[in-house]
Amino acid sequence: MRKLFHYLGNIAGIILALAAYSVLQTFYFFPRRIHKLLHLNVQIQCVMTALITVILLAVVFWLYKRQLREFNDWDFNSEPHWDWRRILIAVVGIVLITLLSYTMMQLVSGGKTISANQKELNRISLQSGNLYKIMVCFVAPFCEETIFRGMFFNTFFTRNTFLNKWVGILVSGFVFAYMHDPRLTKFILVYWVLGCVLGWVYMTTKDLRYSMMTHMAYNLLGFL
Repeated sequence: MRKLFHYLGNIAGIILALAAYSVLQTFYFFPRRIHKLLHLNVQIQCVMTALITVILLAVVFWLYKRQLREFNDWDFNSEPHWDWRRILIAVVGIVLITLLSYTMMQLVSGGKTISANQKELNRISLQSGNLYKIMVCFVAPFCEETIFRGMFFNTFFTRNTFLNKWVGILVSGFVFAYMHDPRLTKFILVYWVLGCVLGWVYMTTKDLRYSMMTHMAYNLLGFL
């Protein structure tokens, strides 16, 4: 029974983290909607968005660390957090995710079309301005890595085994892909590969900072 409550508690934490992420997306992707709803001037709205971001990101990461305090067979998030070997792994991850995403796009569409998710993001970017870049390059990688890598592994693949590592990478990669392409189009294969690379970085370094670094760098390259 205790194990069941622990499992349900972790799932509740994931749902809460997803809800916080959804709230943040609204503030960054639809600032005009927030403006009409709250009738705030631009400066106050920017301050409020920044404050809510800090609070909700802290909540999301606290939920993750709370899971680790209860059970952490993988020894995730252990100190020291920074070393050159893991930085190199993150760099390798950036190279892999860039090359594989390009290769998969060529295989599934010949590079001539984009996913429905990307079309929607392109549409949103036209109305949200610089807030869109902040969300995509910083806020989204932080939340998505914490939820789809950190909280996911510590809920569904808690035991430190070789099989759990690689099955977990594949499953977490697919969940990540499904959240980006719920219509299950051919582009889900592209997102699946991206999720698997990010999962590999996390499971190899045992620290979210490195998969976040890889994710942020990849998203930032899309604006260069």
